[in-house]
Amino acid sequence: MPRHVAVSVITLGELELGVIAAATVEQRARRAETLALARAADTIPINDAVMGSFARLVHDCREHGVKANVLDALIAATAIQHGLPVVTQDDDFAAMASAHPQLAVIQV
Repeated sequence: MPRHVAVSVITLGELELGVIAAATVEQRARRAETLALARAADTIPINDAVMGSFARLVHDCREHGVKANVLDALIAATAIQHGLPVVTQDDDFAAMASAHPQLAVIQV
């Protein structure tokens, strides 16, 4: 596991949505804890270089018949541009990596 933790600004938005959409008080509290941990990490913004990586990633996914959710593709492009792996439980990232080998994924 990497020693340095950084989070895409997109991930923060997804986590915030999870807090807002929580069905129970307990679920909201758990999600709020996760969001607080994520906010403690370095946040990586979207910039022109990330958007270039995004375009190449989505193109490669389309060429290989892999569906790429826009937000997941932006997270992946951020990681690619900064030479970082995506640490995730989401199998969609592994599918994107099969189409675009520059994407490193650590499945947890």
